[in-house]
Amino acid sequence: MKKSMLFPLLTAVGGAGAVLLRLVQRATGFEADTGLPIPGNLPAMALVLWFVVLAVAAFFAARALLPAEGEDSPLFPDGFSTASAGLLTLTVMGILLLAVSGAADIASGIFPGQLVISADGTTAPLQDRFFSQRESLILGALSLVSAASLFPAVPACRVRQAGERKPFQGALLLVPVCCLVVRVVLTYRAESSDPSLIGYYPDILAMVFLTLAFYRLSAFAFRAGRSRRFALYTALAAAFCLAALADRPDPARMAFYAGGALTLFGFLLQRTAALAAPRSGS
Repeated sequence: MKKSMLFPLLTAVGGAGAVLLRLVQRATGFEADTGLPIPGNLPAMALVLWFVVLAVAAFFAARALLPAEGEDSPLFPDGFSTASAGLLTLTVMGILLLAVSGAADIASGIFPGQLVISADGTTAPLQDRFFSQRESLILGALSLVSAASLFPAVPACRVRQAGERKPFQGALLLVPVCCLVVRVVLTYRAESSDPSLIGYYPDILAMVFLTLAFYRLSAFAFRAGRSRRFALYTALAAAFCLAALADRPDPARMAFYAGGALTLFGFLLQRTAALAAPRSGS
């Protein structure tokens, strides 16, 4: 195993630790009646420390394991190319989850209320009432557009016979970045009414680092990619997304956070695999 492949392992460990600590915090760190945080809760403090340690570890690991690229940065999809269809599986799954999230948001905007989700007739809210119907429709459209713009990148990254690849317009990678910026604004406006920052900060930071990670991914389309920065932001985005999943949000946001984390982790695996390949030079 080449040393560059150790970074995805660090990312997975960071995400696993974040989701476990957030689950413990949710079980012990909030009052049952009011939902307000309990001061001095150890899992809550441990989670913050975990994020700090992960950020520092990812920063130094990226410098130690990944190359410092300059003008020789590969042009997307060259630096993410692979002949293994299996290596693209996580990316495809992540993009599909983003599409599912968009469909759920749109359904929530059109049919507010409850959605039957089991054969015995048990119902559950399709989406929390953080967002209005119009905002749900906007969020759904943003997720669907993001998924549609990312999907063509998957076949473009797959090396076929005689090195043949499908063409890809790199500018499409900028679309999820723009969509995420709008989503950050809408989500912060909706959740900032909560007096307890500790209750929603993983959501906000998850979207911030998703935006940064997808921005660094799009930079490869303009020969300005930097593997170290992309890897660092991806590790933090995955950790915050998994911590947000531990809050057990509505189905639309669960699919969104899971999809964002899987998509970026898939691209990270492709990048590190390309670096580890013999004579990759990318």
